[in-house]
Amino acid sequence: RVEELGHRVLYGDTDSLFVSAGLDDPEAARRAGVELAARLNRDLADHLRDAYGVESRLELEFETFFQKLFFPQMRHGAGGARKRYAGLAATGGRREVVFVGMESVRRDWTEAAKEFQRGLYGRVFAGQPVEAFVRDFVASVRGGCRDAQLVYKKALRKPLEEYTATTPPHVKAARLEGSASRLIEYVVTTGGPEPLSARQNPLDYDHYVEKQLRPIAEAILPWLGLEWDAVVGKPRQMGLF
Repeated sequence: RVEELGHRVLYGDTDSLFVSAGLDDPEAARRAGVELAARLNRDLADHLRDAYGVESRLELEFETFFQKLFFPQMRHGAGGARKRYAGLAATGGRREVVFVGMESVRRDWTEAAKEFQRGLYGRVFAGQPVEAFVRDFVASVRGGCRDAQLVYKKALRKPLEEYTATTPPHVKAARLEGSASRLIEYVVTTGGPEPLSARQNPLDYDHYVEKQLRPIAEAILPWLGLEWDAVVGKPRQMGLF
C-alpha cells in the first residue's frame, strides 16, 4: 500500500517500516511521516472493517527521520541484516548517529570496537574522509594505547561443569580464573583467552584488529569505494630465514 501511494519502501519487518521521504528538511519529513502514518491507519481500519467486520487495534506511528541511513549486509550472504542499521537522525535541530542491533550497542563487543564504529560512522555520515581515522585507530590498538578497551564481558549461562560439548572463550577464561562469578571479564592473549584478573601473556593485538575492528570497517568501506587492506596495509609476512 505504501508503494501504491508513491513512496519507496527501504526496509520492513514485524514492527517497523522504513520509507524514503525524498526530503532533506527534517520538519517537512516529519509532517510527511505523520501524514503517511495517519493515511495507513485509516486504510487499514477500512480494510479490516470491510473485509472482516472487525475494528482495527493496530496503530502505526511516525518515529524518526533519518537524513542518512545505512543497512549493513549480512555477514555471510546478500541482503540487509534484519534489525541492524545505523542512521543520522535529525530531531528538533539536533543530529545524532543512532545504532540499532550493531556492534556499538551489543554487550559482547569490546569498548574499542564500539568507539571505532561510532567514530567511523560519524565521519561517514558527516561526509568526512575515513582513511586516516581507520589507520590511526588500528595503530593505537597495536601500539598498546587502548589495552583497557580490549576487555570482553560475557555472562555464563550455566555452571562451568555443564559446558561439555564446546568451550567458548569466556568459559576457558573462567576455568583459568576459577571464579564463581556469572559475568566473566577476559582478554585474548597470545596464549588464548585469559581472565582479566590473572592475565599471563601479552595481548593478541592481531586478534583484536582482525576480529573486532576489521568486520566493522568492512561492512561499510566497500560502499565508499575502499578496501581494508588498501587503507590499513596488508600485514607483513615473516620471512623463513
